[in-house]
Amino acid sequence: MLKKLILTIGLAVALAAPAHADPQKFSDQAAATKFCKEGHVVWYNPDSKIYFAPGSQFYGKTKNGGYTCKAFADKEGYRATKGN
Repeated sequence: MLKKLILTIGLAVALAAPAHADPQKFSDQAAATKFCKEGHVVWYNPDSKIYFAPGSQFYGKTKNGGYTCKAFADKEGYRATKGN
């Protein structure tokens, strides 16, 4: 009985937690540009939850990042870099 109660509470907590996912990732910049249109592609870093605009220091360079649309990154709670 106690096991069922604990399991039920654990399941309820897991379902109540907001699901956080990474933005849609494209295989390369050209694919992202084709979908998002020119000027709307960013490079996101899932470790820091930051995205970088083209021309910035880390655009296309972080280890675990990917290309996505700026709108997708914003929707998933990523924020624009404050630096280069």
